Amino acid sequence: MVFLRVSRRLMMLGSGALVLVASACGDSSTAPGGESETISRVTLTLTPPAGAALTTYIDDGDGNGPTAPTAQVGVPALVKGVTYSGVVKFENRLSSPVEDITEEVKSESNEHRVFYTVTGNGVTVTTTDVDTQNRPLGVRFNTAVTGTASGNGTMRVVLCHYDGAAKVATATTCTGETDIDVTFNYTIAP
Repeated sequence: MVFLRVSRRLMMLGSGALVLVASACGDSSTAPGGESETISRVTLTLTPPAGAALTTYIDDGDGNGPTAPTAQVGVPALVKGVTYSGVVKFENRLSSPVEDITEEVKSESNEHRVFYTVTGNGVTVTTTDVDTQNRPLGVRFNTAVTGTASGNGTMRVVLCHYDGAAKVATATTCTGETDIDVTFNYTIAP
């Protein structure tokens, strides 16, 4: 009788531990509605049809914390009349080893979208990649610079995570949760 009571208690404790483990496994950022990513660096690389790629990045030392991102490293000088192939990279440099969040964004493409907003004369950005449902993703893009482009400008990069909101193919701004929002400067080469 004593053995039976002890066995029942052990079974109940074991079942409770199994439920706790199962609950912890279900809290994954790969599950729909998962948690947002921690991003501490955003890098833009713009590659012209000929010549060297232009690379610039902004660090955010506390990820999604209250401290503002640091100053941009490298300001690209865009050439008039050139269309650049662009790629954005998101990293969590607060973890060891460094985590490439871009891979997660691509593997969870139906839950993410990168939005670009350009200020300045004669520069446009067009997304060139899509998710599995043929909606824009934005990890890859083209940056077209007209022959009459002039002055300086900015390119705002917003990584949107669709937690509870629907991802709409025709959206022009983020309607979900913002994982990161940084603004890069650029110049037009004389």
